[in-house]
Amino acid sequence: MTSMPTTVQERIARPTPTQRAPGDGGALTGADILAMLRRRLVLIVVLFVLLSAMVAGGYAAWWKYYPGYRSEALIECISNVPDVELTLEQSRLRQDEHERFVMTQALLLKSPGILSEALKVTAVHETQWFSSVKNDQHLLELTDELGAAPIRGTNFLRVRMQCRDPEDPAIIVNEVVREWFESVKKRSADEFANVGLAAARQELEALDADITNLRQRLKTLATRLPAGARQNPGGNITNQQVQQYGEQVALLQLERAQLEQYRLIYNDPSGVAVTAEDRAVVEANPQVAELARTLFLLEQQRAADEKVYGDAHSALRQLDAQIEAALGKLAQIRMEKLDQRRADIREAANTAYDNTQHSLFLAEENLLRSAASLQDQDALLFDYVDLEAELERKLERSVELADYIAGLRRVKTQRTAINVNVAQQATDPLRRSSPSLLLLPVGIVLALLASTGIALGLELVDKSMRTSHDVVHHLGVALLGLVPHTDDEELSIQRVETAAHDAPQSMVAEAFRHIRANLQFSAPIDRQRCILITSARPEDGKTTVACNVAIALAQAGRRVLLIDANFRRPSLQALFEGVKPQGLSNLLVGDDALASCTVSTPTTGLDVLGSGPTPPNPAELLGSERFRAVLKEAMSQYDQVIIDTPPVLLASDAVVLATAVDGVVLVVRAHQNSRGVARRACNLLSHADVRLFGAVLNAAQVTRGGYFREQLRAYYDYQVDTAGGGKNKPLPSTPPSSDA
Repeated sequence: MTSMPTTVQERIARPTPTQRAPGDGGALTGADILAMLRRRLVLIVVLFVLLSAMVAGGYAAWWKYYPGYRSEALIECISNVPDVELTLEQSRLRQDEHERFVMTQALLLKSPGILSEALKVTAVHETQWFSSVKNDQHLLELTDELGAAPIRGTNFLRVRMQCRDPEDPAIIVNEVVREWFESVKKRSADEFANVGLAAARQELEALDADITNLRQRLKTLATRLPAGARQNPGGNITNQQVQQYGEQVALLQLERAQLEQYRLIYNDPSGVAVTAEDRAVVEANPQVAELARTLFLLEQQRAADEKVYGDAHSALRQLDAQIEAALGKLAQIRMEKLDQRRADIREAANTAYDNTQHSLFLAEENLLRSAASLQDQDALLFDYVDLEAELERKLERSVELADYIAGLRRVKTQRTAINVNVAQQATDPLRRSSPSLLLLPVGIVLALLASTGIALGLELVDKSMRTSHDVVHHLGVALLGLVPHTDDEELSIQRVETAAHDAPQSMVAEAFRHIRANLQFSAPIDRQRCILITSARPEDGKTTVACNVAIALAQAGRRVLLIDANFRRPSLQALFEGVKPQGLSNLLVGDDALASCTVSTPTTGLDVLGSGPTPPNPAELLGSERFRAVLKEAMSQYDQVIIDTPPVLLASDAVVLATAVDGVVLVVRAHQNSRGVARRACNLLSHADVRLFGAVLNAAQVTRGGYFREQLRAYYDYQVDTAGGGKNKPLPSTPPSSDA
């Protein structure tokens, strides 16, 4: 037995699971679309060739049998209605009226009467078009094929027709235009002019009445306005009075504020400071001046006596008493005089404040009266100006209406409201008009787009698992390998279930050896001793994968036990000769031992354990402790145990068994399993907290953009004949003991 070194095994990481949960397909990328196109390239090419051939054939048939030659005539329609701008709305209505007239002429030109008269002309009878129409359907055909429509933004009316003969369209178009022109010339403009004149005259009479009324109202307003108000609205007497009273009010408000502050100061004696002016006024009082002079003389006398008698003399003491008495009296008189001055000032301030307040009240009253008068005057002036503007508009409108009425009289005199002229008669076409050469490349491009769209649609509709990208992208699990379909094999494989033994040199056997290698690297050896192989549905190839993986592991030198745990449809006894009737069910009920139930196979190192008799309760037996004991015993005798189980979506056996093994391998059959089925199988295993080693895509077919096309060819080309024959030859079916 050979095995990998433990250090190497520990370094090998398990495949990193994708972050996308199973079932999340993600957005369609450019690479996905490119892969779809590659897979469907053959279909795209075939469809493109077929559609392009149809386009080319149809174009050729159209060119040969149904050519088109178009000829057209131009009719100019010019309005004779007076060209005067009334209002924006009326101008728009005038333009709409002209467009309606041109459209009316187009309908008149295709009227049955005009077309019937044109069909009676001999030149029309001699055309190929006339002879090709059967059953006297000429009028209906001409109505359908003749086109008459105005050219937007111009005064022209285009009349055109397309025929198979290049000489026919000009003849028919010219005859129809001639018949129409004769009909138009016979029509009169009296009705149009009379209606327009009546409306214009009625409007002019209403305007004259409005003008008279407006002039009377202006005259009344002019008598109520002061002199000069209309000529100089800002310089009239009322406006000057408002300005004067406003300035007076502002000055009085300022003066009142100053007196208010002065008054507050002198009405609060405790907060009044004595100013220099107050002191000067008090000192100028005769009584205060006399006492101050007396005090000055006493102080001079004391200074002289002090020099004569000294400080302690009685005369000095007497003078000090007189000086002190004089000082007290002077201070008392000064205070009295200062209080008297404050009272005088306070009385004067109150009187001035009252007078200013009264003057301010009178000035504000005069200002309000003048402002109201000015406001009334402005309102009258505004009405006057508005009436003047309205009168001006009415007068201008009156002039316009007079000109309009004169124009209508001219229209009536000329007997036509719209002047129509044939600006260009139809001529023979210089080249065919249909089919256009541009249609051929456009048709080919559309054929390519249609074929590509059909291919992409088929790809998008197909929800089956087809490629390795589908497995990774939609299931979110690692891909262990792909097994090609046996129809794509170059070697003859009698039984695909044992292809790794019967045809070891085939691409199918090589695919299982790749699966073996990827499986060994998916986890350390001691964590993949027991592997369960299942699928979503029957016929997916899980037994094929289980048998070939077991054979490949045994060929690598390992002792492998292959267990058939599918009690519902056992199949190993039909694949391996000598499988005993006693099997797994006997071990689970304790009737036999493991060694007595297993059988050896032609592959060295591979033993097979059959399912045994079918038990009535397979799920309960597989979930019992006895089954775990059997697995433990098997792993003690073999290097690896491979278990084949029923499909996970049909029976619960696989989920029950998956909880007892090291991991699970899910088999997905290409083009048979849908994405939803495969996702449900993954979800069941994920909910059971089972380790999923990965998935195997079975029966992958060779398709362009798919897999194995280049691999198959390169694989067999690489195995050249060692004898020099240059021809690939399959080797004998004797299995090697290990991989080369």
